Amino acid sequence: MDTTRTLAVTVGIGLCTAALQAGEFDFQPTAVDPGMMAFLQDDAASSTPRRADAREVTPYAIGASDFNGNTLVAAGAGIDWFVANGLSVGLFAEGMHVNQEGDNAVGIGGGVLMRWHFVETKSLSVFTELGVGYTIFDQPVPADGVQGDFTPRAAIGMNLALDATTSLSMQAGWLHLSNAQTGENNPAIDALAIGLGLHFEF
Repeated sequence: MDTTRTLAVTVGIGLCTAALQAGEFDFQPTAVDPGMMAFLQDDAASSTPRRADAREVTPYAIGASDFNGNTLVAAGAGIDWFVANGLSVGLFAEGMHVNQEGDNAVGIGGGVLMRWHFVETKSLSVFTELGVGYTIFDQPVPADGVQGDFTPRAAIGMNLALDATTSLSMQAGWLHLSNAQTGENNPAIDALAIGLGLHFEF
């Protein structure tokens, strides 16, 4: 009985192998769906990061709060140079208003910023950024601090393409204000910052 079963299995495998060899399997991707293949090709092509010689001008606005009575509003503009695909370094200038206990403060400052677009398609990109600035205020910030503060920051965000050279960015991150131990004491504000910006490539 075992010999009969073994013979039957061997014959079955042989017939299946012969059938596969007789029928040629020819997969033609373009025959599946030309529309889908075009979509896949477009998506693959759109994954190329911003080119290394691109430049952007970026007006932006930021709102921030430390949830402890201090709120900040900033508006400014920056210019960024892409030093590698998807990686830019830039300069920014901004004005800032601080609502705090005691006298509110208004200041003006600027700084440097690095941004990395680590995910990018034709319609959107995801980026992270890191920067540091310095702002001079008309009142001490925080209220028991000094009138000149360093403003390091970090954020993660998303760019949405509006057209071939314009995109809208939304981001969330950390904004810090302190004198970095340059005063007698070093009170600080650490705030959650939400930002919106427009990016114009040229």
